[in-house]
Amino acid sequence: MTTNFLKKINNVRKDWGGWFLFFILVYVISFVKLTAGYHNAHYGIFFTIYSTLIGVYILSRFLLAYFHRSEPFDPSYEPTVTFVVPAKNEGGNIAETLRKFSEVNYPLLKVEVVAVNDGSTDNTFEQMLLAKKECESRGIKRVEVVNWEVNRGKREGMAEGVKRAHNEIIIFIDSDSFIHPECVKHLVKYFNNPKIGAVSGHTDVYNRNTNMLTKMQALRYYVAFHVYKAAESIFGSVTCCPGCCSAYRKSYVDPVIDNWLKQEFLGVTCTCGDDRSLTNC
Repeated sequence: MTTNFLKKINNVRKDWGGWFLFFILVYVISFVKLTAGYHNAHYGIFFTIYSTLIGVYILSRFLLAYFHRSEPFDPSYEPTVTFVVPAKNEGGNIAETLRKFSEVNYPLLKVEVVAVNDGSTDNTFEQMLLAKKECESRGIKRVEVVNWEVNRGKREGMAEGVKRAHNEIIIFIDSDSFIHPECVKHLVKYFNNPKIGAVSGHTDVYNRNTNMLTKMQALRYYVAFHVYKAAESIFGSVTCCPGCCSAYRKSYVDPVIDNWLKQEFLGVTCTCGDDRSLTNC
């Protein structure tokens, strides 16, 4: 009991520390914004108001993110999952990407993989076949490798994976991404609520300590997931479940997959923004 009480005290201290730092930042940024607005008022009231509103908006994301809380696990809820991985010319990474699926902390008999070789000109297909044998030998029930000799595009690969998937939850993984062993448990726990259609994973930069550029990229990813998506999630509506790691309920995706695949803008077929578009659908 004493230990639990001390833990609560420490948590309160941490919370107060976070709040103190947040309000210090709010004060500093607000002071800078107001000072800059005062000195730059001759540029026009529109730009002054716009700059202030943008500052308030960004700060509000940090404030809302503070209230994000993760859902607890329900040990009795373990839906079947299908990993879908389209790839083109990823011979250096794809085997490790697929191999990581056999290392997840989840019943492997409830896991299947659909990997799509989208017209690669390197050894991607051979690496997929190699990883297929390893994953099946470790206990994954089904690993299907689809080989397209002509490139069709990422959307086509994702749609093919959806149509070939047999399981309840589809997890899209980029061909150069490596999942954490606890990834599946954290993704699927939200689907215990039947209203949930998609869940965004959290992504970190694998080589973040390589140089200053990768460190900046890691910070950008941290803000995008730990702040922006955390802020959105408290409203139960994330604007984009990223292609690098996101889960979808198959029964929700099936009815929209063909319209999503044929999406056009001003008469031109869309070949980018697949993750945001599928989230919207």
